[in-house]
Amino acid sequence: MSTGMCKDCIQGSIHEGEAKGEVTTVHGFDTYVAHPPSTAGESPAVIVLLPDGLGWTGPNLRLTADRYAARTGCKVYLPDFMAGRSMPQWLLDFPIEEIAYNWTSPRALFWKPYYIFWSMWVVIPFRLKNGYPESHKRVVKFLTELRKTEEGRKKLVGVAGFCWGGKHAFLLGAKKSQEGDKPYLIDFAFSGHPSSLEVPKEIDELECPMSVAMGTDDFMNSVEFSKDLKDRLEKKEGRAQGSHLVFWEGGNHGFACRADLKNERLKECADGAEDQFVSWVHKMAETIKPIDSD
Repeated sequence: MSTGMCKDCIQGSIHEGEAKGEVTTVHGFDTYVAHPPSTAGESPAVIVLLPDGLGWTGPNLRLTADRYAARTGCKVYLPDFMAGRSMPQWLLDFPIEEIAYNWTSPRALFWKPYYIFWSMWVVIPFRLKNGYPESHKRVVKFLTELRKTEEGRKKLVGVAGFCWGGKHAFLLGAKKSQEGDKPYLIDFAFSGHPSSLEVPKEIDELECPMSVAMGTDDFMNSVEFSKDLKDRLEKKEGRAQGSHLVFWEGGNHGFACRADLKNERLKECADGAEDQFVSWVHKMAETIKPIDSD
Protein backbone atom coordinates (compact mmCIF):
# COMPACT_ATOMS: atom_id res chain seq x y z
CA MET A 1 0.00 0.00 0.00
CA SER A 2 3.01 2.23 -0.39
CA THR A 3 2.36 5.82 -1.40
CA GLY A 4 6.03 6.39 -2.03
CA MET A 5 6.60 9.35 0.26
CA CYS A 6 9.87 10.92 1.40
CA LYS A 7 10.64 14.08 3.35
CA ASP A 8 10.61 16.17 0.15
CA CYS A 9 7.07 15.00 -0.67
CA ILE A 10 5.75 17.37 2.01
CA GLN A 11 8.12 20.25 1.37
CA GLY A 12 8.06 22.96 -1.24
CA SER A 13 6.49 26.30 -2.12
CA ILE A 14 3.01 27.46 -3.01
CA HIS A 15 2.98 29.43 -6.26
CA GLU A 16 1.22 32.74 -6.77
CA GLY A 17 -1.24 33.44 -9.53
CA GLU A 18 -4.91 33.24 -10.47
CA ALA A 19 -6.13 30.01 -12.01
CA LYS A 20 -8.19 30.65 -15.15
CA GLY A 21 -9.85 27.27 -15.65
CA GLU A 22 -13.18 25.91 -14.47
CA VAL A 23 -14.21 23.41 -11.81
CA THR A 24 -16.74 20.84 -12.97
CA THR A 25 -17.56 17.14 -12.92
CA VAL A 26 -15.94 14.96 -15.59
CA HIS A 27 -16.65 11.23 -15.80
CA GLY A 28 -17.86 11.28 -12.19
CA PHE A 29 -14.79 13.08 -10.80
CA ASP A 30 -14.50 16.62 -9.48
CA THR A 31 -12.12 18.11 -12.03
CA TYR A 32 -10.29 21.32 -12.81
CA VAL A 33 -10.34 21.94 -16.56
CA ALA A 34 -7.97 24.29 -18.37
CA HIS A 35 -8.96 25.24 -21.91
CA PRO A 36 -6.55 26.28 -24.67
CA PRO A 37 -6.85 29.77 -26.18
CA SER A 38 -9.53 30.15 -28.81
CA THR A 39 -6.80 31.09 -31.27
CA ALA A 40 -4.95 27.79 -30.76
CA GLY A 41 -6.78 26.00 -33.57
CA GLU A 42 -7.44 22.25 -33.58
CA SER A 43 -5.83 20.68 -30.53
CA PRO A 44 -3.77 17.55 -31.15
CA ALA A 45 -4.35 15.91 -27.77
CA VAL A 46 -6.11 15.95 -24.45
CA ILE A 47 -3.93 15.93 -21.34
CA VAL A 48 -4.69 14.49 -17.89
CA LEU A 49 -2.60 15.66 -14.95
CA LEU A 50 -1.79 13.13 -12.22
CA PRO A 51 -0.99 15.24 -9.14
CA ASP A 52 1.55 15.16 -6.38
CA GLY A 53 0.41 14.80 -2.78
CA LEU A 54 -1.28 18.22 -2.74
CA GLY A 55 -3.90 16.88 -5.11
CA TRP A 56 -6.15 18.79 -7.46
CA THR A 57 -7.16 21.76 -5.29
CA GLY A 58 -3.78 23.44 -4.77
CA PRO A 59 -2.81 26.42 -6.94
CA ASN A 60 0.45 24.96 -8.25
CA LEU A 61 -0.95 22.30 -10.55
CA ARG A 62 -3.96 24.40 -11.54
CA LEU A 63 -1.58 27.09 -12.73
CA THR A 64 0.48 24.37 -14.42
CA ALA A 65 -2.66 23.11 -16.16
CA ASP A 66 -3.35 26.64 -17.42
CA ARG A 67 0.17 26.99 -18.80
CA TYR A 68 0.10 23.55 -20.39
CA ALA A 69 -3.18 24.39 -22.13
CA ALA A 70 -1.86 27.74 -23.36
CA ARG A 71 1.46 26.35 -24.58
CA THR A 72 0.30 23.08 -26.17
CA GLY A 73 -3.13 24.07 -27.45
CA CYS A 74 -4.63 21.08 -25.60
CA LYS A 75 -7.45 20.79 -23.11
CA VAL A 76 -6.04 19.77 -19.72
CA TYR A 77 -7.92 17.82 -17.03
CA LEU A 78 -6.84 17.79 -13.37
CA PRO A 79 -9.22 15.36 -11.60
CA ASP A 80 -9.54 14.53 -7.91
CA PHE A 81 -7.92 11.12 -7.98
CA MET A 82 -7.44 11.18 -4.19
CA ALA A 83 -11.12 10.97 -3.24
CA GLY A 84 -10.88 14.16 -1.19
CA ARG A 85 -7.86 12.92 0.80
CA SER A 86 -5.02 15.01 -0.62
CA MET A 87 -2.51 16.61 1.72
CA PRO A 88 -3.27 20.18 2.86
CA GLN A 89 -1.06 23.09 1.84
CA TRP A 90 -0.25 23.99 5.45
CA LEU A 91 1.77 20.80 5.78
CA LEU A 92 4.42 22.39 3.56
CA ASP A 93 5.13 24.89 6.34
CA PHE A 94 6.13 22.19 8.81
CA PRO A 95 9.86 22.18 9.78
CA ILE A 96 10.48 18.66 8.50
CA GLU A 97 14.23 18.76 9.08
CA GLU A 98 13.74 19.60 12.77
CA ILE A 99 11.00 17.03 13.21
CA ALA A 100 13.01 14.23 11.67
CA TYR A 101 16.62 14.99 12.51
CA ASN A 102 17.02 17.55 15.31
CA TRP A 103 17.23 15.73 18.63
CA THR A 104 19.48 18.18 20.49
CA SER A 105 17.71 21.54 20.45
CA PRO A 106 15.38 22.02 23.47
CA ARG A 107 13.03 24.06 21.30
CA ALA A 108 12.88 21.34 18.64
CA LEU A 109 12.25 18.66 21.26
CA PHE A 110 9.45 20.73 22.81
CA TRP A 111 7.58 21.20 19.52
CA LYS A 112 8.35 17.78 18.02
CA PRO A 113 5.27 15.97 19.48
CA TYR A 114 2.97 18.72 18.18
CA TYR A 115 4.33 18.57 14.64
CA ILE A 116 4.48 14.77 14.60
CA PHE A 117 0.85 14.54 15.72
CA TRP A 118 -0.42 16.83 12.96
CA SER A 119 1.82 15.22 10.35
CA MET A 120 0.41 11.80 11.18
CA TRP A 121 -3.13 13.25 11.26
CA VAL A 122 -2.67 14.03 7.57
CA VAL A 123 -0.28 11.35 6.34
CA ILE A 124 -2.00 8.26 7.75
CA PRO A 125 -5.41 8.94 6.09
CA PHE A 126 -3.58 9.86 2.90
CA ARG A 127 -1.72 6.57 2.90
CA LEU A 128 -4.84 4.55 3.68
CA LYS A 129 -6.89 6.18 0.94
CA ASN A 130 -4.29 6.74 -1.74
CA GLY A 131 -1.95 3.77 -1.64
CA TYR A 132 -1.18 1.78 -4.74
CA PRO A 133 -2.96 -0.08 -6.29
CA GLU A 134 -6.25 1.14 -4.74
CA SER A 135 -5.89 4.68 -6.05
CA HIS A 136 -4.87 3.42 -9.48
CA LYS A 137 -8.35 1.97 -9.95
CA ARG A 138 -9.72 5.52 -9.86
CA VAL A 139 -7.14 6.73 -12.36
CA VAL A 140 -7.91 3.85 -14.73
CA LYS A 141 -11.65 4.50 -14.38
CA PHE A 142 -11.27 8.12 -15.48
CA LEU A 143 -8.98 7.30 -18.41
CA THR A 144 -11.25 4.43 -19.49
CA GLU A 145 -14.26 6.73 -19.63
CA LEU A 146 -12.24 9.43 -21.40
CA ARG A 147 -11.07 6.95 -24.02
CA LYS A 148 -14.69 6.07 -24.83
CA THR A 149 -15.55 9.69 -25.69
CA GLU A 150 -15.20 11.32 -29.09
CA GLU A 151 -12.29 13.47 -27.93
CA GLY A 152 -10.62 10.40 -26.44
CA ARG A 153 -10.69 8.68 -29.82
CA LYS A 154 -10.24 11.60 -32.20
CA LYS A 155 -7.32 13.07 -30.24
CA LEU A 156 -4.24 11.67 -28.59
CA VAL A 157 -4.54 11.05 -24.85
CA GLY A 158 -1.50 11.98 -22.80
CA VAL A 159 -0.79 12.15 -19.09
CA ALA A 160 1.64 14.14 -16.97
CA GLY A 161 2.29 12.78 -13.49
CA PHE A 162 4.25 14.29 -10.61
CA CYS A 163 5.66 12.45 -7.56
CA TRP A 164 2.67 10.34 -6.46
CA GLY A 165 1.16 10.76 -9.92
CA GLY A 166 4.42 9.90 -11.64
CA LYS A 167 4.09 6.22 -10.78
CA HIS A 168 0.52 6.25 -12.09
CA ALA A 169 1.86 7.57 -15.40
CA PHE A 170 4.12 4.52 -15.70
CA LEU A 171 1.33 2.15 -14.71
CA LEU A 172 -1.02 3.64 -17.30
CA GLY A 173 1.54 3.05 -20.01
CA ALA A 174 2.03 -0.58 -19.06
CA LYS A 175 0.65 -3.71 -20.69
CA LYS A 176 -1.73 -4.26 -17.77
CA SER A 177 -3.47 -1.01 -18.68
CA GLN A 178 -4.92 -2.76 -21.73
CA GLU A 179 -8.43 -4.16 -21.44
CA GLY A 180 -8.88 -7.05 -23.84
CA ASP A 181 -8.86 -5.84 -27.42
CA LYS A 182 -9.59 -2.22 -26.45
CA PRO A 183 -7.01 0.49 -27.27
CA TYR A 184 -4.35 1.47 -24.82
CA LEU A 185 -5.65 3.93 -22.27
CA ILE A 186 -2.98 6.50 -23.14
CA ASP A 187 -0.84 7.35 -26.15
CA PHE A 188 2.08 9.00 -24.35
CA ALA A 189 3.21 10.04 -20.89
CA PHE A 190 5.40 12.46 -19.00
CA SER A 191 6.61 11.93 -15.44
CA GLY A 192 8.24 14.47 -13.17
CA HIS A 193 10.32 12.95 -10.32
CA PRO A 194 8.10 9.83 -9.95
CA SER A 195 7.75 8.01 -6.63
CA SER A 196 8.05 4.31 -5.81
CA LEU A 197 8.95 2.99 -9.25
CA GLU A 198 9.60 -0.74 -9.41
CA VAL A 199 12.59 -1.23 -11.67
CA PRO A 200 12.97 -3.14 -13.89
CA LYS A 201 9.36 -4.42 -13.72
CA GLU A 202 7.53 -1.20 -14.57
CA ILE A 203 10.04 -0.24 -17.23
CA ASP A 204 9.88 -3.66 -18.88
CA GLU A 205 6.06 -3.43 -18.95
CA LEU A 206 5.97 0.11 -20.34
CA GLU A 207 4.20 0.16 -23.70
CA CYS A 208 3.95 3.86 -24.52
CA PRO A 209 6.49 6.64 -25.11
CA MET A 210 7.59 8.14 -21.78
CA SER A 211 9.50 11.33 -21.04
CA VAL A 212 10.90 11.72 -17.50
CA ALA A 213 12.25 14.84 -15.78
CA MET A 214 14.51 13.98 -12.83
CA GLY A 215 16.56 16.18 -10.55
CA THR A 216 20.12 15.34 -9.60
CA ASP A 217 19.35 16.14 -5.93
CA ASP A 218 16.26 13.94 -5.65
CA PHE A 219 16.04 12.53 -2.10
CA MET A 220 13.84 9.63 -3.20
CA ASN A 221 15.53 8.74 -6.49
CA SER A 222 19.30 8.53 -6.25
CA VAL A 223 21.44 9.47 -9.24
CA GLU A 224 22.46 5.81 -9.55
CA PHE A 225 18.83 4.71 -9.63
CA SER A 226 17.93 7.42 -12.13
CA LYS A 227 20.85 6.56 -14.40
CA ASP A 228 19.70 2.94 -14.46
CA LEU A 229 16.16 4.13 -15.20
CA LYS A 230 17.43 6.35 -18.01
CA ASP A 231 19.44 3.52 -19.54
CA ARG A 232 16.49 1.13 -19.49
CA LEU A 233 14.04 3.71 -20.83
CA GLU A 234 16.22 4.71 -23.72
CA LYS A 235 16.65 1.08 -24.78
CA LYS A 236 12.89 0.58 -25.14
CA GLU A 237 11.69 -0.60 -28.52
CA GLY A 238 8.32 -0.93 -30.21
CA ARG A 239 5.57 1.41 -29.15
CA ALA A 240 7.69 2.85 -26.31
CA GLN A 241 10.67 3.64 -28.53
CA GLY A 242 11.91 7.18 -28.04
CA SER A 243 11.35 7.19 -24.29
CA HIS A 244 13.96 9.17 -22.42
CA LEU A 245 15.00 10.73 -19.11
CA VAL A 246 16.40 14.25 -18.73
CA PHE A 247 18.48 15.19 -15.70
CA TRP A 248 17.99 18.68 -14.27
CA GLU A 249 21.08 19.75 -12.33
CA GLY A 250 20.21 20.75 -8.77
CA GLY A 251 16.56 19.72 -9.06
CA ASN A 252 15.12 18.16 -5.90
CA HIS A 253 12.19 15.81 -5.44
CA GLY A 254 9.19 17.97 -6.28
CA PHE A 255 10.99 20.60 -8.35
CA ALA A 256 8.61 20.31 -11.32
CA CYS A 257 5.52 21.18 -9.29
CA ARG A 258 6.58 22.71 -5.93
CA ALA A 259 9.85 24.51 -6.65
CA ASP A 260 10.75 27.63 -4.72
CA LEU A 261 10.58 30.03 -7.66
CA LYS A 262 12.69 32.57 -5.77
CA ASN A 263 15.54 30.08 -5.97
CA GLU A 264 17.10 30.77 -9.38
CA ARG A 265 18.46 27.25 -9.84
CA LEU A 266 15.17 25.54 -8.92
CA LYS A 267 13.20 27.94 -11.11
CA GLU A 268 15.43 27.07 -14.05
CA CYS A 269 14.81 23.38 -13.36
CA ALA A 270 11.04 23.86 -13.11
CA ASP A 271 10.90 25.96 -16.28
CA GLY A 272 13.09 23.43 -18.06
CA ALA A 273 10.85 20.53 -17.08
CA GLU A 274 7.84 22.44 -18.41
CA ASP A 275 9.64 23.11 -21.69
CA GLN A 276 10.48 19.40 -21.82
CA PHE A 277 6.81 18.49 -21.48
CA VAL A 278 5.65 21.00 -24.11
CA SER A 279 8.25 19.77 -26.61
CA TRP A 280 7.24 16.18 -25.86
CA VAL A 281 3.57 16.91 -26.63
CA HIS A 282 4.50 18.54 -29.94
CA LYS A 283 6.74 15.61 -30.86
CA MET A 284 4.02 13.08 -30.00
CA ALA A 285 1.49 15.03 -32.08
CA GLU A 286 3.83 14.71 -35.05
CA THR A 287 4.57 10.99 -34.67
CA ILE A 288 1.44 9.27 -33.27
CA LYS A 289 -1.93 8.97 -34.95
CA PRO A 290 -5.17 9.03 -32.88
CA ILE A 291 -7.26 5.87 -32.73
CA ASP A 292 -9.91 7.04 -35.16
CA SER A 293 -7.58 8.73 -37.64
CA ASP A 294 -7.75 7.54 -41.21
